[in-house]
Amino acid sequence: MIDAALLACASEVAPQTLQAIIQVESRGNPLALNVNKLPTKPPRAATLLEAAATARFYISKGYSVDLGLMQVNSRNLAKLGLSVEQVLEPCTNIRAGAAILTPSYQAAARIHGEGQTALLAALSAYNTGTFTRGFSNGYVGRYFASGPAFSPTQQTRKAPAQPVADRYATSSFVFIRKGISYGPAFDRAVAAADAVAQPQ
Repeated sequence: MIDAALLACASEVAPQTLQAIIQVESRGNPLALNVNKLPTKPPRAATLLEAAATARFYISKGYSVDLGLMQVNSRNLAKLGLSVEQVLEPCTNIRAGAAILTPSYQAAARIHGEGQTALLAALSAYNTGTFTRGFSNGYVGRYFASGPAFSPTQQTRKAPAQPVADRYATSSFVFIRKGISYGPAFDRAVAAADAVAQPQ
């Protein structure tokens, strides 16, 4: 379980959402590193400096590296204005992950309406950059205690017999907080996300 003070680092996203992403992405390890397309995992880092050095090494070799609690990809660092060391700091990592997730949720909500379907699509985009590939690669399904997730693009299953939130009420299912005003900078980020994360 992640400390409540850390979950408050991104107040625009519900703590349950943050907790679920952290569990799926890093299992709560603030120094977790995933070097994409590397056949073997790098050794587990014992310190922030060790994790940062390992990440910088692989980044310098052309790999993208997922970093920290929310596995923020190194290719997002410049856009977020963060260094490797900064994104490995837990509160900064959670804020960065929320900054990536939130525009995807807003873009998905314009397509699917606010709620769980939009969140599932945003989780897909968090992992793959698209609203659909995270369903086919199994990523979105990892958020459920059991059973497959449904794809919001499948018309025949778009409205399951029971709402998804009720069907998984005993799990740590996730949602985005409503009613937050994000301002012009957020609107620009949403517009940019729309250009990148269009449903496939």
